[in-house]
Amino acid sequence: MKKIVKKWVKSCQECQKRSHFQQKEEGKISATSTLFERVSMDAVHIKAGRWKYLVVARDDFSGWPENVSSTRLMAKSVSERICRYGAPKEVTVDGGEEFGKELQEAVKGEGSRIRRTTPYYPEAQGIVETGHKQLKDALVKMCGENGCKWK
Repeated sequence: MKKIVKKWVKSCQECQKRSHFQQKEEGKISATSTLFERVSMDAVHIKAGRWKYLVVARDDFSGWPENVSSTRLMAKSVSERICRYGAPKEVTVDGGEEFGKELQEAVKGEGSRIRRTTPYYPEAQGIVETGHKQLKDALVKMCGENGCKWK
């Protein structure tokens, strides 16, 4: 099985283009003490078949990502996903319009606090931003550049 996988990866053009080096996510010391106490969220614009957005919610303590793919950003589906393990105490989002009033009301209704960072400043959202490249690379490797296999 291992030989078959190696052979397939070597023959996969997208795998070869996107795997020039092994980039590791940098560690971050978190002040949280339990899982899903603080969650960082970001929206990634993708071109994958019919999907246009991938909303990523990453637990600051463990780094566990939860993803929601959508044709448009909807606060209800996003808030359902981040509250799947119970409402976090704090949700960190950038100042982008996708995390507007509707999402804030949904999250605050669960008893969570919203913390906004500066939009277009990815360093402020480090924990969630570090996984975007790996996530996009994995999708392209699995689905091809145009994403037609991912429906």
